[in-house]
Amino acid sequence: MNIGIVGAGNVATHLVKGLVKAGVNVPFVYSRTLASAQVLTAHLPSGTATSSPDLRSLPYCDVYLLSVPDQVLPTLLPQLRFPEGAIVAHTSGTQPLELLASLPNVATGVFYPLQTFSKEKELDWRRVPICVEASTQKAEEALTQLGQKISEQVVLMQGTDRRQLHVAAVFACNFTNHLWGVAQEVLKTADLPFNLLEPLVQETVQKAFQFPPFAVQTGPAVRGDASTIQAHLQLLQHQPQYRALYQTLTESIQTVHEKPPFSEKQA
Repeated sequence: MNIGIVGAGNVATHLVKGLVKAGVNVPFVYSRTLASAQVLTAHLPSGTATSSPDLRSLPYCDVYLLSVPDQVLPTLLPQLRFPEGAIVAHTSGTQPLELLASLPNVATGVFYPLQTFSKEKELDWRRVPICVEASTQKAEEALTQLGQKISEQVVLMQGTDRRQLHVAAVFACNFTNHLWGVAQEVLKTADLPFNLLEPLVQETVQKAFQFPPFAVQTGPAVRGDASTIQAHLQLLQHQPQYRALYQTLTESIQTVHEKPPFSEKQA
């Protein structure tokens, strides 16, 4: 199976590493910046780096994966040229399959890996769910086969469900990571190490996948502990952005658990 990679960012980097490890041939990497493509082809046993959007002169691939930022796709697509009959898929969690409909004489699809990617952090692809959507049966079979080469979980998923999954992922990953960053900043004000929170975070994550998260919510907000909430807000008075975030999350927890909303007059 030959897979062409369009893009050279975080997702593309991990895709190349995962595909090579699985024994999949990657004949080329395209990037608008040749140097970026060359960095990525260094991970290939053999392969070409290119900055030419006309991919028809390169070795033919069973699947061409468009692994570029969402905002880049609409402007990049009109520039790309693919061999007739190719399968072209993007890796976005939010962009619709229909975005690729303008590409002539190709089958189209989505190959969305549900994971957070950083170039400096190695990844176990076997544990990464891959969501597949396609315009034809042939494309669906090819993308499913490709997914199964690197992952133990390949899921057929329509665009509406995939976008809903992406929203959930932003809450579960991006927002949670931001809150960890806030926690680290709060600890810095007391010159306390962030790793003090590691056992607590690990226990919280494990528990969240053993029980419904709302059912095991703890903390002053769910207890209606107004005095503790007030004390926390006072500690955050010199960090107004974090103070506002604390209030918003407190109100959300109390709404979910039907607790009377916190008022600073209570304390």
